Amino acid sequence: MLGETQVARFLGRVVAPPAGHTVVDLVEARAALTPHAPAVEWAGHALDYRRVTRAANALARDLHDLGVGSGDLVPLVARNGPALPVAMLGVLAAGAAFLPLDARWPAPRLRDMVRACSPRVVLSIAAPGETRAHPTTWSADAGGPATLVVDVERLGTADTHRGGARPAPEDLAYGFYTSGSTGVPKCALNVHRGLLNRFLYMTRRFVDGSPHRVLQNSRHTFDSSLWQLLWPLTHGGTVVIPEPGHMLDLTSTVRVIARHRVTMTDFVPTIFNGLVELLDSDPQLIAPLTCLRRLLIGGEEINARAVRRFRAMLPGVEIVNTYGPTEAAIGSVFHDVSEDERIPLPIGRPIDNTWAVVLDDLARPVEPGEIGEIHIGGACLGTGYLDDAARTEAAFVDNPFPELPGPRMYRTGDLGHHDPDGVLFFDGRRDQQFKIGGVRVESAEVEHAIAAHPCVREVKVIAHEHGGATYLAAFVTVAGDTSSAELTRHARAALPAELVPKRFLVLDRMPVNGNGKADRGALARLLTRPPTGLGYEPDPAGSRGAPAPGRELPALLELWARVLPEPVTRTDRDFFDSGGDSLSAQRLALAVSARFHTNFSVRDVVAAPTVAAQLARLGTSTLLAAPKSAAGHADASGGHVGVRDHVGADLALDPDIRVPRPSGEPPHVRHVLITGVTGFVGAHVLREVLRLPDVSAYCLVRAPDAQAARRRVEATLRHYRLWRPEYARRVTAVAGDLSAPGLGLTPAHTAHLAERVDTIVHAGALVNLVRGYAAHRPANVLGTVEVLRFATLGRPKALHFVSTLAARAETPDSPKGVAQVPEAPWPAATAATTGYGRSKWVGEHLVLQAAQRGLPVAVHRLGEVMPATDTGVPNLGSRTDLLIRACLRVGARPADVDLSLDYTPVDAVGTLVTAAVARHERGWFHLLHPRAVRLDALLGEFGAAFALRPVGYATFHKMLADTVRGDPEDRTLAGALALLPAPDVAAGHPNGHESARGGGLDEVFHDGTSRFSITRAEDLARRIGWHPPTIDAAVLGRYIRYHRTSAHGRGKGR
Repeated sequence: MLGETQVARFLGRVVAPPAGHTVVDLVEARAALTPHAPAVEWAGHALDYRRVTRAANALARDLHDLGVGSGDLVPLVARNGPALPVAMLGVLAAGAAFLPLDARWPAPRLRDMVRACSPRVVLSIAAPGETRAHPTTWSADAGGPATLVVDVERLGTADTHRGGARPAPEDLAYGFYTSGSTGVPKCALNVHRGLLNRFLYMTRRFVDGSPHRVLQNSRHTFDSSLWQLLWPLTHGGTVVIPEPGHMLDLTSTVRVIARHRVTMTDFVPTIFNGLVELLDSDPQLIAPLTCLRRLLIGGEEINARAVRRFRAMLPGVEIVNTYGPTEAAIGSVFHDVSEDERIPLPIGRPIDNTWAVVLDDLARPVEPGEIGEIHIGGACLGTGYLDDAARTEAAFVDNPFPELPGPRMYRTGDLGHHDPDGVLFFDGRRDQQFKIGGVRVESAEVEHAIAAHPCVREVKVIAHEHGGATYLAAFVTVAGDTSSAELTRHARAALPAELVPKRFLVLDRMPVNGNGKADRGALARLLTRPPTGLGYEPDPAGSRGAPAPGRELPALLELWARVLPEPVTRTDRDFFDSGGDSLSAQRLALAVSARFHTNFSVRDVVAAPTVAAQLARLGTSTLLAAPKSAAGHADASGGHVGVRDHVGADLALDPDIRVPRPSGEPPHVRHVLITGVTGFVGAHVLREVLRLPDVSAYCLVRAPDAQAARRRVEATLRHYRLWRPEYARRVTAVAGDLSAPGLGLTPAHTAHLAERVDTIVHAGALVNLVRGYAAHRPANVLGTVEVLRFATLGRPKALHFVSTLAARAETPDSPKGVAQVPEAPWPAATAATTGYGRSKWVGEHLVLQAAQRGLPVAVHRLGEVMPATDTGVPNLGSRTDLLIRACLRVGARPADVDLSLDYTPVDAVGTLVTAAVARHERGWFHLLHPRAVRLDALLGEFGAAFALRPVGYATFHKMLADTVRGDPEDRTLAGALALLPAPDVAAGHPNGHESARGGGLDEVFHDGTSRFSITRAEDLARRIGWHPPTIDAAVLGRYIRYHRTSAHGRGKGR
């Protein structure tokens, strides 16, 4: 039994709610009172209350007609947008519950989450200006749920009768996925009663005059977004939706607050701390925030010093610390931060009709000041986890206190204590759960995803603080030499961005404590070792003067070290690949601006994500030393500090590479060594080679052992939908490394292979559209040297070298429409300026020298290689697909692109390369489809399939840049922005006609058939009786279908 003092300490005020009401009733009541008041605003547009409620009711009717009703979960697959509150209200009005999901999450994760709730319908958000798509199947599975696109323009003018039963207070209202301790995310379910209680409390506490104008400052997949998207509509306020990409750009957030006169919003402490840093560095941004009246801060432990600094700058803004898990209707403990607040800051007292108690291990209340586990209950408590009785029973336990309302209470896993006045304090976690940027993360879920990598043996994940932020670090032991970059790619493919560790450390062994368990303290100490070999001396005084001439590189490296979780030792290392995110990009931009006395923005970090690129952007230059030549054992640093991108010394082939004199006719092709089979072209070449009778393939793959190499080969072929079980007996996976001396093989293995292999197809290469020659040199130049060396060993061999038309520099005076570039070795002084193109030009030059020494050689130059005609699976690294994915991300396409591009299906490339192998062809070939494709027509096909809004190129580029600025972790968007040129306005066009060609887009996308001869390739095709496929609607349809069923196009297709 609890005493009266304890009940008063634990329980909030008891206030009776309106009988039978839900949030839907509150919104409809406000719409009846003020039908023309602004309900939702965004980017110069607005919806009034009448249109919002009409659209919600029309959507409810559509859902009812599709069989949706009480108890149904309706996934809401979307990015951010003004239709979010309409979609949520529509689902609630239909008597169902919504489940917000992010369209950018990995496709397998989305698919699993949707299937888990067995929905009848999946809702997708339509961007403003899009036409309504017809319902379609969400997944490739027959009989899957239909997709209904939320079109506010159509719904807002529909009949307001919604049909179906009205929701009741105990009905399910919504679910949110949270990180799971078993490695599987769990879906926390909440009912109308809890949401209504939270909103009514906020109205009683915060509405003290005019209604609030609230900025949505949390992503829709976080439950804190609910009060920002829906609560304003229950009291006559206005929801302000940030412009695309602006949510995590703090400078833009300040401008949006000022432009829309926002009075209230929410920050997680990490982002709030970044805002305070921004205001400190640029005091001019303080005045635009004077319209604010209240800030709610929650999601993780608050920083008292940042709060004090903010209050000093904006004393009129009330700050409220909030606490509560997703399992209890957003949060149920509030605290007004006072001017003379103690440290640490309290999390507060329970809100109306809820309670919070701190218990010991025997479920007994602890005395004030004693630490125990926080348990919560009352009106805001949810119902548990979707289809997971075991975890529900473990977390939602019986309430042993009859004096406190409700049959159950929730074990939060948080440690805390009360003071004598009943004010609650947070004292950490009792398990391996963290809060990163306000997102709850179970280390087990992250470890489970990383452990799925075939080469990972052990993995442990911890949270670590550095540079004013908390991030995840993963420690792994692996089989072989699996890199941290590969593990990062694996994690990004399996987890949402917020759950991907910012740093991976590959260990020889996992440190253990005396109990034989992983020693997390020892792991944390590995992260605090001072960096070595960075090429700079830290400036402990924090000098604010501009760096002295010649000291720009050390100064910039020091700033990177301050904000990143891992040391940087290469000038070509990508900021975001090194653990950077939107917040650290903001911090770096502020630091660079102050140190270099310039205006350096987050967009500059995104557009120039390497140290070298940022130095160039800052107008500095650094002289670096040249590498050794490819003639001997060259330095393969690939961009380390101190290496310069010289190619001249690499052009001489090692004189020790001698070709034995050929004897007799070429041997029958039986044993083919293929490099690059884990890439797009190499995988399809392997498929075509295996169609030759009695041919075995040996695949050189970077892997620790043959078993891991075989898994990589099979996984690649399965990804491209090429794998057949009978391939297993004809494919030998060879574990090696293209960029290592001797291809990473032992002498015995080399000798064995050299006696068996009669043909080599060298398709392996690093392809990066923005990195320089030094980064491409180890694989593309030194690797080619090692392949040539192997070709001269053992039995005679022929070499087929896969190259690129991009190896030749563009010449502005080249006459268009004339195929004047022959299928022959490149002339001198024609090397491309890009790192990839230049490395392949050098590789061809080395192959030419080997041919001159007697090696049978064929060189296959490729243009834009596109999806296979039978599968539609693209090369995600190609320029064209990068542009397409960027269009799908922003929901629009450039409609004024007056360009053609060569479009060669990858199966055509495989067919011609294999024909050249089988027929012992020699010389140079340009493997191009003879007919180009209009880029605007290609984008138009995707536009029709995905309801992409047609816009001018300048508008599209701005939409892309705005989205990148707020979400720089999105590698597709950042890569597209780095690739696509800034637009210009063509002179002489009326009304400022936007010209994509004038903007330089024709320097990115080319029609190779207009410049390069294909005579020899066409002759080869005729001799084998092969005709190039027609690029028709069926071929493009398969390409479109791939994106419809992947994460890139999820929710947009018809």
